[in-house]
Amino acid sequence: MKDKPTRDTAFEQFVRKSLEKTNDTPDNETWANIAALQQGANLRLRFRYYGARAAVLIGFLLCLTAGWYYTAADKTAPLKSAGNSRAKDLPVLQHLPEAATFQTDHSPETGPARQTGQGPATEMPARRVRVNTAPSVRIRFAAEEGLRYENPATGTSVFIPANALVRSDGSPVAGEVEFQLQEYRSMAEFAASGIPMHYSDERGTFFFNSGGMFDMRVNQRGEQLRMAEGEAFDVRFTSTHPLTQPSLYFYDETAGEWQYQPDPAFGFDESQPGQPVAVSEATAIRNNKGLAQNYCMPLISNITSNESAAAWMKEAVQTGYDLACGKTSVPQWFRKRSGDWDAFQLQNGLERGLVRLARHRDVQDMFFPEDLNNVFTELKAFKDCYFIVNGDSLTKGTITEADLEAYWERVTVVQVTGAVCNVSFLGKQGLLQFYATLIGSTENTAFDSDKVMGEYNRLRAKRQAEFENTLQTWKHFMLMTPAFQTPDEWCMKTPNEWFSYFETNLPMMRSRFGELVKKGQASDDKIALKAWKAWREKLRNMQFDQFETSNSGKRRNGLQYALRVTNFGLYNCDQIFRMGKDPVYILALFKTPDGKRVVSSTVSVMERSTKLFFTLPDADDMIYIPGRHLDIIVRDIEGRFYHLSGDDYSRIEIKDPRSCTFTLEDVTEKTKTPRDWANLLEI
Repeated sequence: MKDKPTRDTAFEQFVRKSLEKTNDTPDNETWANIAALQQGANLRLRFRYYGARAAVLIGFLLCLTAGWYYTAADKTAPLKSAGNSRAKDLPVLQHLPEAATFQTDHSPETGPARQTGQGPATEMPARRVRVNTAPSVRIRFAAEEGLRYENPATGTSVFIPANALVRSDGSPVAGEVEFQLQEYRSMAEFAASGIPMHYSDERGTFFFNSGGMFDMRVNQRGEQLRMAEGEAFDVRFTSTHPLTQPSLYFYDETAGEWQYQPDPAFGFDESQPGQPVAVSEATAIRNNKGLAQNYCMPLISNITSNESAAAWMKEAVQTGYDLACGKTSVPQWFRKRSGDWDAFQLQNGLERGLVRLARHRDVQDMFFPEDLNNVFTELKAFKDCYFIVNGDSLTKGTITEADLEAYWERVTVVQVTGAVCNVSFLGKQGLLQFYATLIGSTENTAFDSDKVMGEYNRLRAKRQAEFENTLQTWKHFMLMTPAFQTPDEWCMKTPNEWFSYFETNLPMMRSRFGELVKKGQASDDKIALKAWKAWREKLRNMQFDQFETSNSGKRRNGLQYALRVTNFGLYNCDQIFRMGKDPVYILALFKTPDGKRVVSSTVSVMERSTKLFFTLPDADDMIYIPGRHLDIIVRDIEGRFYHLSGDDYSRIEIKDPRSCTFTLEDVTEKTKTPRDWANLLEI
């Protein structure tokens, strides 16, 4: 077969022309030049080949991404039917029109829209802030049909009427909307929320003692909605515990502060219109402990005779007056241990001094016991005397240098016979016990071992008797003091609680006990006995009243308030109070153990024993109340949490009253939920 000529393509012509230009000898640049000229065409060929395939892959990935995004972002997507069926079975409010069925989501979601930053109506903070972890409820309903809902966990109920929602521009809302309810019921949830817990008006600053808070919001696809002009929604809220004279407060997010919200459900005080009622700290503590006033009522004390009752009453009044005037002070051992130990245990536990074996003329086995703290006053009997250790009385043979150089906590000397005594030293290092002979110094010409030991025993018995009398004086004061207290003060059962309150209110106490002294209650037996009998009669009548009330079937749990409110947002069912004495505020600097500075945004204070939880009005201040166990929780500007335990707080001694640096533990990772807070704070 004859060969057919090849087609004269453009490429072949290009090659032919290029070859015609070559030299007879090989040229290394020929093929490089050809490749350079062909580079553009090659790129177009690659793009046509691979571009189509890449476009298919990229389109597929974009579809997947869009599907995931809209699924996650669509807040109005229907929930599972199980939630709907449960909602239908919930109890409904009485006398309310039928509302549309709805779906619920009881989940520990993030907080209200102001905290999560969802939707165009909310601005994301410039710094990273940890979200609110208190549990929330989300419900979807039709705006044209309204909402009726009761939280099965807390009993909080809400009714939003039909066609009552509008947007920020006032235009009516139609279609499906989402309602969010978030409640704060415990100190753990208060701590997790970071919500400010103080209130101010023209009278000054008060602390909150909350009976619970609720936050209600409605949005449509992230846009926050409000009630139309003239419309309101109904809320029935049950407080966590009965509060004395509570009020309703609304959190103004624009101003960043709480506003008093007068509501007929809480009543009004005509003596201070437009202002919430403030209660005493003692009342707040009593409410927190879940105790009605009569529940804190003291027991009737049985005193054997009228003579004793009159004597104890006089003694208690005079002691209270002297304490208020600064003429006496409460022994620390009584404040801490009087309720736990009897007189023998107290004496045995408090006989702690700083004693050493002082050498006599630098002789190893000749010494006298020296009390550096003057606790064992009976040692004064050994003036101009010293002991010689009997060498065979020690298992180790003699007193060592370590024994002589050590400091001991207690010393006891017991006469065995004549001048021979049994001497015991007790300390952290153990017991040192031996026989020794008591002799007088060369200057003591009238030495008599029996007289010396007699004086020692007399002084020892006197010291112990004085201690017993002191103990009885303060016990009598505590026994009689409920007769001098107001009902708000009866819940302070322990001596330390009562004395701390007493010391923070000295002017009031001086006036109170001064009146009793003027009446003769500290000096006249008849007046004192009459006051005692009147007190017992009052107490007996109150106990009978309490018994009758407890059998009447009256509820003692939290009260339910029917509220009618016009604004969505954060509400607080609360009482306001001030500390018993105006607290001392100190400019605070916060740091971690490794020296990192903490810039605070809020400072919260919690006292576990009284169940008080509040925040300070200034994040740069620290409240200082010596002797109280206050847990301090600091939230910094980044949303991290730091903690100072109540034990550590109680040990702080402020040297500079103007400022102090506090070392805090970073507990952010330990406190991601209210349950975590409860575990950390042991509440």
